[in-house]
Amino acid sequence: MVRVGIIANPAAGKDVRRLVSEATIVTAPEKVGLLRRALVGLGATPVDEVVYLRDSMHLVDQALRALPEQRRPAFAMTPLDLALRHCPEDTARAARVMRDRGVQALLVLGGDGTSRLVAGEIGDVPMLPVSTGTNNAFPQWTEATAAGMASGFVAAGLAQGAVMRRKRIEVRQNGGLRAIALVDAVVLQPDSSAVLAVWDPEDVGEVVVTQALPETVGWSAAVGAALPIGVDEACGGYLRLDGSSARRLKAAIGPGLIAELGVAEVRRLPLGEPVAVRGPRMIALDGEPLLGVPAGRETTISVTDSGPRVIGIARALELAAQAGAFWRGGAGYQLGT
Repeated sequence: MVRVGIIANPAAGKDVRRLVSEATIVTAPEKVGLLRRALVGLGATPVDEVVYLRDSMHLVDQALRALPEQRRPAFAMTPLDLALRHCPEDTARAARVMRDRGVQALLVLGGDGTSRLVAGEIGDVPMLPVSTGTNNAFPQWTEATAAGMASGFVAAGLAQGAVMRRKRIEVRQNGGLRAIALVDAVVLQPDSSAVLAVWDPEDVGEVVVTQALPETVGWSAAVGAALPIGVDEACGGYLRLDGSSARRLKAAIGPGLIAELGVAEVRRLPLGEPVAVRGPRMIALDGEPLLGVPAGRETTISVTDSGPRVIGIARALELAAQAGAFWRGGAGYQLGT
């Protein structure tokens, strides 16, 4: 049984950062369109069943109903029997159930925050995050048809070489793991007024990142503007800001939002090296939730190589083609036979 999971977050791409930047809004009809194409892509692979979260807007159900009869996939569609709480925990619970159901790949529509919730629950199940959120340094911008095919071929065991273990940020308090992030952890200044999201440089003290790609936006891009760090490099990055510093750096800290930052320190951060945080402070993880650091509580932030296993779309489709998976005869079919 080849089984793929789908989690589409209906709330992704609608947070408060849209009020302070030029971010686009990914509407429900656009998400339905993405899912339609992903289902068609999955239908071109040896998938037997798709297990999905029936979210509050029934995005997957809408996508299936909107497909013309001739494009509807032959695999079984199984919604999870979960009572929704209409909060981020819905995504985390769905990922746990899908892991326990034995899905061999998980297609996720959302932003960095959605990916973080899924990654914390799926263990070694490969995930393919497709961007529909506000900040999207982790999910991939892609054609959903290709994402569906890549997920299906990996689930069927035809493209395992396209799966790569990614890094993650670990926040520990008193020795125990308190939270994770996939892209960045932003330590706010003691007098910060940020509540739901972080977009004012004056609120930021330190930034720890798993990757630093100048072509993205967000606080990881701020590190990347000074010191690019790839997703496959065996290190993270560290940035400490000081508004009075003469070292000035321009960075895209949000969509259409360029800020000039005063830089006190920027460097590569070896895997496992802890950054100590002394409270009282707040930490933003992947741009959204704020984690409290009480006074006197020992808290550290580090980058490790224990992140989720992520599917690379281009590599997955290349490997599937090499295996003959696109031929009518299926995998193993050779040109000229």
